[in-house]
Amino acid sequence: MRRERRQWAEKNGFSFSKHDEYLVDEWTRGAAAGGAAPKDIVQGSAYGHEMVLMDLGGVNVMAMRTGAATEIVVDFRRVDRDQRNDRTTGEAVFDDLLEVGHIADFTVYATDAAVASRMIDARVVTACDSLPEIVTAVWMESDWVLAQTDKGSHASDWDEMLAPLGLLADVARVLPPRSMANQILKFEGADPTRMMGPKQPPAFENNQLLHVVPDPQDHPPIQRPSEPVELPTRSKAEARGYLEPYALGVDEVDAIADGVDKSQEGGHRKRPHVKRDLSAGPSIFDDE
Repeated sequence: MRRERRQWAEKNGFSFSKHDEYLVDEWTRGAAAGGAAPKDIVQGSAYGHEMVLMDLGGVNVMAMRTGAATEIVVDFRRVDRDQRNDRTTGEAVFDDLLEVGHIADFTVYATDAAVASRMIDARVVTACDSLPEIVTAVWMESDWVLAQTDKGSHASDWDEMLAPLGLLADVARVLPPRSMANQILKFEGADPTRMMGPKQPPAFENNQLLHVVPDPQDHPPIQRPSEPVELPTRSKAEARGYLEPYALGVDEVDAIADGVDKSQEGGHRKRPHVKRDLSAGPSIFDDE
């Protein structure tokens, strides 16, 4: 199994290690309930999530990080409906889990049934239908979604588990966040950007030495001129510049209604016009 995990890691561009001390005590449910330390670990990224494939106490487990920690635990198990025991191992389901319902071949349990019911949508149904038959349990714990398989799982099964588990990792983000959890922005899980250059040590040119530099002033210093500036005043009449004299109240534009008959002016006689006979008065009121 170790050789197959190593080959699968090389094929997909993942890393392989025999042990990882940072993953010890990371999980407490499912196959991790016995306290076994993970070994033969494959680590990488799939469908936008950190992915870990490992051996937990002889059980093959795949985990994906959701990116948001929660105190709610949701457990999907292929179990016998008559007996609340695991179909494969016979291990009892945790006492703090409440039954929520059934999806495909899985029975859903959760520490808060109402929250789990609101979480379940079409994506959860699609993921449960897409998981290979060899997957015996899936559970959401803290900021992880994990799936354990029966004995005899191989690389083809691991490939089929990636997409459904990534879908469940997306769904798990709707669970209530852990109380007082610090929402830390993890840049290592973000999309890649341009490469940063190597960190350079501080250097001085021409063997320069450090010296004290005064802080810049918030406002520039005000320097008053030796001679006071003469400002305009209204206390005395004063003219500045040249202004042509003009008559007050005279407008260059002629008035429109100044009492002069424009028809008698010479300019209007030169233009053709028709005079109307208005002696008969209006005829609009004569109609019967």
